[in-house]
Amino acid sequence: MNQSFLLAAERVPVAYAEALLSLAEELGVPRTSLLAAARVRPEILGNPAERLSFVDFHQLSQAALELCQEPALGLILGQRLNVSTHGILGYAVLASANLGKALQFALRYYRVLGLAFDLELVEQGGYTELRAVETLPMGMQSCFAAEGLLSSMHTIVRFLLADDLHGLAVGFAHAPPPHAARYKEVFGVPVQFEQAYHWMRLPSHYLPRPMALANPATVQMCERQCEALLASLDVQDELLTRVRRLLLAHPGDFPDLDGAAQALHTSARSLRRHLAQLGTSYQQVLDDVRRRLALQYLSTTHLPLFEIAHLLGYSDPSNFRRAFRKWTGKLPSEYRHEDV
Repeated sequence: MNQSFLLAAERVPVAYAEALLSLAEELGVPRTSLLAAARVRPEILGNPAERLSFVDFHQLSQAALELCQEPALGLILGQRLNVSTHGILGYAVLASANLGKALQFALRYYRVLGLAFDLELVEQGGYTELRAVETLPMGMQSCFAAEGLLSSMHTIVRFLLADDLHGLAVGFAHAPPPHAARYKEVFGVPVQFEQAYHWMRLPSHYLPRPMALANPATVQMCERQCEALLASLDVQDELLTRVRRLLLAHPGDFPDLDGAAQALHTSARSLRRHLAQLGTSYQQVLDDVRRRLALQYLSTTHLPLFEIAHLLGYSDPSNFRRAFRKWTGKLPSEYRHEDV
């Protein structure tokens, strides 16, 4: 199976990590201390054009949350993730003819950013609503990630319009956190919690508002680069992406081929054939999801091995040990010891 695809949805721009490291330093946590606590090698961040694995960014975020002692870290970070931080996608948004075109471009190519969310734009009743649904298991970082996403979107939209947003509404899927009062400071409006998904809504009359830096030639150039990046990441195949995300959404209770096909509204035969055409199989995709979850659990938690085996759908820990050795050439205990 193409390894670039296996990591595609778990790759984020180095600029995000740099923004987090800079924010942590302002909060009194030295860059070297944060990298060491996260067990992330500094040389990974050496090239601004490179991308960071989801696991590394997850570890970096967790270390920052623990060391910075700032409960609203996600909200603050999101305000730092401005247009330029998002690279080629950000430049395209900046050069779009109007806000509506900018949002359409972002929704078309947001996967180049490696976001752990599915995004959707819905227009209804004179309002345009951006909806975000978590597609990768982030555990305790779910709140942090959602805060970063919506506060960044809010910051960018305000910048593009060069105006305060009237009629804005914001909702989050999680329960009100202890720092819930900080949300109104960021968004300027009371925020709703325990929603079906994360969302941000604004009046649709903002969409045709022209951009000061509109440049059709720049947008076309960015579009070509985004298409090339998507091709290099092998994320165009929606069915394969959906299979992988279906598995990630059910850790420890993975559906079999028939169950996956039913959930994806196709037949088992069609699913098997489609995966075979891509040079893989359902079992290979499942094994890869298990492998990556295993590496994440071993690197970022202190769970005993039998619990990790259970979370990966292995009733017998010895089966997990054999599978892990096949994947990495090491036993889980050896890998965890070396990773410390």
